[in-house]
This record gives sequence, structure tokens and C-alpha cells, in this order.
Amino acid sequence: MSPEEIREWAKFGILTVGGCLALRTYIVGQRQRRLENSLKLLDIFFDNLEENDLSEWKRIFVNSSEPSGAKYGYFHSSHNQQIKFEYLFSEGPDDNGANNRIVQQIDLIAYDALKGTIDLRFIYSQLGQLMNTTYSWFGDGDNSIIAKHYPHFNKLMKKHRSKFKNWPAKVYSYCE
Repeated sequence: MSPEEIREWAKFGILTVGGCLALRTYIVGQRQRRLENSLKLLDIFFDNLEENDLSEWKRIFVNSSEPSGAKYGYFHSSHNQQIKFEYLFSEGPDDNGANNRIVQQIDLIAYDALKGTIDLRFIYSQLGQLMNTTYSWFGDGDNSIIAKHYPHFNKLMKKHRSKFKNWPAKVYSYCE
């Protein structure tokens, strides 16, 4: 091999290593950016909820459980009547609009999740119970409230629901 050939192979090797390092740096930077976006969206999520929204959600969650005596698709209202979940989106709902605000915020987060600009696993770890429960209350079907009014949330759940079953998530409330 001539010295020129050795020099060209050395350049090629250096360029290959440099390219690999640049690609790795880019991938790590994108992962970091998705995590930062996720943290910002979680802050926005909680900032846009009213003070009692999560406690109202918990109350509805407990009052919709089998031990509370609620039928499937219903919850016990504050007046101890069984009411369909869809009435939480009507005028003067029993939860003061808490579930509506929660679902609106999840829909906004789902938009970014579908674009791939956030870390979905991290978001799910923080909001998984809220996402699964509200989707099962309002969204399983093409004519549901979620499908009609919150298309990003609906699409996200349809696309990733099977994955979500294996991912850990924060628990906001238990039913006994």
C-alpha cells in the first residue's frame, strides 16, 4: 500500500468515527429534548387544572367502583344517584367540570405524543391511571365523547393501549 492510500484510509476511518459520534450525540440530544418537553407539558397539565380537579376525579373514581354499588358506566353522584359518565360533560356537571378539564389537557398532550416530540413512557408513568380510566369512562367507541371531541387522545389510546398495559403508572386513587 502506498502512503497516499494509507492516508485516505485513515481519513475514511476518522470520518466514520466522527460521523458515528455525531449521530450518537444527535440521538442523545433528541432523547433529552423529548424528556424536557414532557416535563414542560406535565407542568402545563397540572397548572391548567383547578385546585380540586384531582380530588373530584378521585371521588368519581371511587363512586364508580363496584364496591360502591355503581352499575357499569355509571357513578354515584354527590346526591347518591347513579348517573351516566357522559353527564360529566353536560351543563353543571357533578364534578364541576374536573373531568372535562383533565381530558382536554390529556388531548393536548396526546397531540405531542403522536408527533413524537415527548417521551410517552414518562408521560404515561405520571398520567397513566388518569388516561386509562377516563378513556374507559368516556371513550371506547367511534361514537364516544372522546372520539368526537378529543381526537388526539382517542388516536393515542387506540394506537398504544396494548403497550400501556405493560408500563408502570402513578396511582392517584385505589378502590376498596
